[in-house]
Amino acid sequence: MGARHWKILLIALTASVAMAAPAGAQSTGNRAYDRGYREGVEQGTQDARDGHTYAIEGNRIYRDGDRGWDNRDGGRDWYRNEFRRGFSSGYREGFDRVRVNVQYRDDRWDRGPRGYQEPAFARGYSDGRKQGIDDGHDRDRYDPVRHGDYRSADHGYERSYGSKDAYKNNYRSGFRQGYEDGYRDGVRRGR
Repeated sequence: MGARHWKILLIALTASVAMAAPAGAQSTGNRAYDRGYREGVEQGTQDARDGHTYAIEGNRIYRDGDRGWDNRDGGRDWYRNEFRRGFSSGYREGFDRVRVNVQYRDDRWDRGPRGYQEPAFARGYSDGRKQGIDDGHDRDRYDPVRHGDYRSADHGYERSYGSKDAYKNNYRSGFRQGYEDGYRDGVRRGR
């Protein structure tokens, strides 16, 4: 082999070694993120079911941030950052999945676990979801504000709920969230 062939072989070998290092680091990062994500979904779901407030920083698993860490994964601080990033995303998804579970029972709108039974938001969510499903299924434009229920925002209001203005604000928040979820489902069903 000539000197030229040795140079080419050396360059190829150097490039492959250089490319392998980030791939290994990337897989560790994915492993840390994925582990954190799974843990976060589980913890967020449990907290929402138990009626706890949304609180990532108070969670011991998040604070430790090293569940699943191994010496081969590299630096513990770097692993913690990736784990916590995944945990945060997973926690929000798990918490929201339970929190947004709205069901109708005996003409009462129940917003899931304790702490999420606010009647205006729940009623708005349900009404918005129905409108969103219809609009998405019919391929109408996405526009929750054009609906009369959204504009009046007093469907289901009773004086025992307190201020009508506060009820309207909460109803509209629920309507927008329900409309968004329903519209997405309506588009899928309409295919």
